[in-house]
Amino acid sequence: MTRRERLYNLINGRKVDYCPSGFWVHFPQSCRHGEQAVKAHLEFMKQTDTDIMKVMNENILYDGETKLMSSRDVGKFRGFGKKDRIFQDQMEIIRRISECSKAEYPILATIHGLLASAFHETGFAGNFTSMGYCLALFCREQPNEMKLAFEMIAETLMELVDCSLEAGAEGIFYAALGGEKRYFTDEEYQEFVLPYEKKIYDYIKTRTRFDVLHICKNGIGFERYVELKPTIVNWGVYTNGFSLTQGSELFAESIILGGFPDRQGVLVDGSREEVFNHTKQVLNEMKGKRMIIGSDCTLPTEIAYDRIRWVVDSVKELAEWR
Repeated sequence: MTRRERLYNLINGRKVDYCPSGFWVHFPQSCRHGEQAVKAHLEFMKQTDTDIMKVMNENILYDGETKLMSSRDVGKFRGFGKKDRIFQDQMEIIRRISECSKAEYPILATIHGLLASAFHETGFAGNFTSMGYCLALFCREQPNEMKLAFEMIAETLMELVDCSLEAGAEGIFYAALGGEKRYFTDEEYQEFVLPYEKKIYDYIKTRTRFDVLHICKNGIGFERYVELKPTIVNWGVYTNGFSLTQGSELFAESIILGGFPDRQGVLVDGSREEVFNHTKQVLNEMKGKRMIIGSDCTLPTEIAYDRIRWVVDSVKELAEWR
């Protein structure tokens, strides 16, 4: 079976020869743009033998200058589009990867979700864990203005979906924030976040059968995402204490992507035998269910690619057992 056949058979509920795999890393700074980014993606796939080519997206929605320091600044939120350099650079990376991979891999383009993109626009990217509460505060203090901002960002992200698919991607990896219970209350999430998140995700589902919802961070209210009805869903199993089994029950129609912790644990520092045994344990837990072997989130930049290959080899060895 080719990688594409394996993936789409899984999506369509048909038989696969073995469980597909999908892992990804943030590449070093020198490999995040241009031809070096293309080479880094292709080399990662060659060395790991995974099934899905996820194109990382370091072209965040930010103009490089603006800082949103308080709710008085919400008028500085802006839309982006195909004319902007960050769109053009991302499209070129996807296009070159598509050309060089010769259709060997199903290509998944990364889209940072509504709140991730809104936070990037504040100028404080990388600090969401400590500063993400500001978006909830902005909504409480300037509700109408923030709804307009979220609508504008939603339109931007839908255009980025189109541009990514036009460039050669065939699926969308949507990295969502906002499910953290410590920021938005359930009522606030329903009012300020879900309508725009759902608008974007519904649009993605009209454009491709290959969509992945990544639920980022911890302290998540997972029920907030059920209405999105993702084809494939991925979350922090180990950071949230929300198991693969629990997720498969909540997202009953979705394919589950995961099984390994991302920043510590067996994949990062375990032996080959331990990786094999963990793979077997995951397959046993998910026996009879549709899944893709992967990790909670992006793996460390410095991880040895051989370790990821151990998982892929283990899955192949365990194909008959599963």
